[in-house]
Amino acid sequence: MGEERKIKKKKTELEFIEEDGVIERDIERTFKRLKTELKESRKQASEYLSGWQRAKADAINLRREEEKNREMVVKFANERLLEELLQIADSLELALREPERKNTAGWKEGVERIRHQLLQTMRGYGVRVIEAVGLPFNPGEHESVLEEEVDEQEKDQSVLEELQKGYKIHDKVLRPTKVKIGVYKNN
Repeated sequence: MGEERKIKKKKTELEFIEEDGVIERDIERTFKRLKTELKESRKQASEYLSGWQRAKADAINLRREEEKNREMVVKFANERLLEELLQIADSLELALREPERKNTAGWKEGVERIRHQLLQTMRGYGVRVIEAVGLPFNPGEHESVLEEEVDEQEKDQSVLEELQKGYKIHDKVLRPTKVKIGVYKNN
C-alpha cells in the first residue's frame, strides 16, 4: 500500500493522507488552502463593503435631492392660488375705484360677483363652507359663542344663527363656524 490516497471530508476540515495504512494530517496543504480561502473571502467582503458604501452614498444624495425638491414644492406650492387671488384683488380694486357707485344696487351686485369668484377659487382648492344653521351643534365644526333660550325642545343644542362662517379643506377644519345655539329651558 505504498500509494498515497487522499480522504477529503468537508472543504473546511483538515486533509488526511493515508500512507502504509497510517493516516496523517497534511497541515501544510490545509493551511495553504485556508489561507487562499481567507484571501478570497476578504476580497469578496471588500467588494460587498464597497458596494454597500456606494449604495449608502447614493441613498444619502437621493435624500438630499428629495429634500431640496420638497423645499421648492413647498416654496412655490401656493403660487397658483396666489395668482388667482390676485385676480380677485384686482376685481375688488376696480369696484373700490368707483366711489359714485358705492351703496348702489349695481355696486353691491359687483361685490357679490367678486365674493362668488373668491368662493369658486377656494372650492378649486378643496375649501368648503361648513353648514351650520338648523343643524345640531357639532363641537368639531362649530364654536358656540352665544346661547339663546328656546321654547321648543327639538331646537335644544341646535345652531340658531351663524355669526362667522367656518371653512374646511377636504375633511380638515380650517376655521370653525362661530354660532349661536339654542338651549331648551323647561319652565
